[in-house]
Amino acid sequence: MGLAERRVAAAYQKDKFPAWKQKLNELAGYELAFEVNWDELVKEGFLDSYPNTIDYNFFMPLEAALKSITADDLGREALKAKIKGIRITSVRGWSSLEAKVEGDRLLLDADPSYQRDDSAVTDYAQRITSTLESAL
Repeated sequence: MGLAERRVAAAYQKDKFPAWKQKLNELAGYELAFEVNWDELVKEGFLDSYPNTIDYNFFMPLEAALKSITADDLGREALKAKIKGIRITSVRGWSSLEAKVEGDRLLLDADPSYQRDDSAVTDYAQRITSTLESAL
C-alpha cells in the first residue's frame, strides 16, 4: 500500500467510519468491537473506486443484515448474546464476500477494489444475514 492508498484509508477512517460505527451500534443495541484491517482494504491501482466500494462491500450490507436480524426482540437478544465484535479484512483474492462467525466475532472478508451496485449489497446482506441466523 502506497502513500495515496494510505491517505484514502485514513480519510475513510476519519470521515466515514465513525458514522457507520455509530449507526451499526445503534442497530445492534449495544457497543460492537470493530477490527478493520485498513491496510488491506485500499488496493493499489484502484483509487478511483474508493471510498464507495468500502461502503458497498462491507458497511451497507452489514447495515441491512443487522436491520433484518434485530427486527424483533428475539433477534436483538440472540445477537447480543453471541456477537461481541466485527472483523473486516481483505485477504482473499479478487472475490466476493465471505461471511463467517468465529467465536464471538463476525468476520467479513472481501476485495473492495472493484465497483459494486445495489444488487451486490442485497446479495452480501443476505450472506451476512444467513451466516448470523445460522450462528445465533
